[in-house]
Amino acid sequence: MKTILYIIMSMISISSFAQVMWQLKDTENKKWYLQFTDEFDGEGLDETKWKSGMPWGNAQYVADNYFTPDNVVIYNHTLKLTSKKEPYKLQLTAWEIDSVYFKREKKPIPEYYTFDYTSGEISTRQQFKNGYFEIRFKTQKAYGMWPAFWLYGGAPNEEIDFFELKGERDNQIHVDMHCPDGCDNFRGGFLKLHRGWGGWVTAEDDLSEGWNIISGEWQKDFVKVFLNGRPIAYFQGEFKTSQYLLIGTGPAKTGGAFSPGPNKTTPWPNQLEVDYVRVWSAADTIYDIKDKYAMFEHSTKTIENSDLYKTDVKKKLNLVYNKKELSNERGTITLLPVFYNKYSLSIAGKNLGKIQVDVIDRFDQKAASYTMENTEYYVLDLSNLPTGPYKIKTTVLNQTLIHEVPVINPEKIGEERK
Repeated sequence: MKTILYIIMSMISISSFAQVMWQLKDTENKKWYLQFTDEFDGEGLDETKWKSGMPWGNAQYVADNYFTPDNVVIYNHTLKLTSKKEPYKLQLTAWEIDSVYFKREKKPIPEYYTFDYTSGEISTRQQFKNGYFEIRFKTQKAYGMWPAFWLYGGAPNEEIDFFELKGERDNQIHVDMHCPDGCDNFRGGFLKLHRGWGGWVTAEDDLSEGWNIISGEWQKDFVKVFLNGRPIAYFQGEFKTSQYLLIGTGPAKTGGAFSPGPNKTTPWPNQLEVDYVRVWSAADTIYDIKDKYAMFEHSTKTIENSDLYKTDVKKKLNLVYNKKELSNERGTITLLPVFYNKYSLSIAGKNLGKIQVDVIDRFDQKAASYTMENTEYYVLDLSNLPTGPYKIKTTVLNQTLIHEVPVINPEKIGEERK
């Protein structure tokens, strides 16, 4: 009996686990597989995934800001990236000296340099090329602060800004693209004249009032940006380099479009708070993810009262919104394991209507059924089902979404490991 059970468990363990997301359109959907994630549930930053600061260094001279590990804290299942107004003096290393900055400012390069601010920023150790990138975050009202979630490719200087925020523009999101060819020579707007691509999109609510999700789909010849499942921007163009993923905040004391920086009303310290970061791939790389269940165990602690996100798009910006390419986007449904035999459905989007979820056993019989509407987050508890492989079948917008999941009764786990 134990041998048979062990074989069953082995088959379940190598089956496809419930870590998928469907991107819903009017008449079709795209299935994405989890490639990289951090749910920020540990004691500290996972240094196998992240580097504190930017890939090329921690000094941000133009903003009088230095990124330090002390401003990167994980507490209560969330990442806190903090900015402080404090003098920070250090001896400059050769690789952190920005000779272009000192030459432009006509200043000699000093041995020691004192920054006015310190802040928190993290960047991935790995690079990505195409995919679906997602962050659930909460800002703080703080005049002159500059939180951002972005991709950077180095040389050539390619950059995808999924969002840049300003503390004094409480309900606005800036999207932007930078690359040597195309991004700053973009034909758009009135008469399709050459112009830089990017602009401010307005949300209905203040982004500091609750959690929100910004996501971006990067394909070979376009980038789409979404707020809580709703499309807000479309860029047509190709980014050729693999890119690091960065999250950070700091003073917007930079000159140019994001100035001015902090003023007397700015609270110190102030924070950008992050619940999770997820990168999804078109290819199934799920077998590379370890500890498949415990990774998402805290989800019900950070997503309280099924309140997955706060706001909606209030005003679309014609210069970055392409109605032809975006009007059929409806939202996303994410399926993740919360813990053994429990699976969460996160639902973001608009006008998805009634959603029917059926759990199908290996005999193609319906073992459980759920109906939901106007729900953002729901936990499917399959603890009462017998051990075995199942299919979660979700019907939405006259489309059928299917993914296989295992159910393992707690009293059988000991036998599985013998």
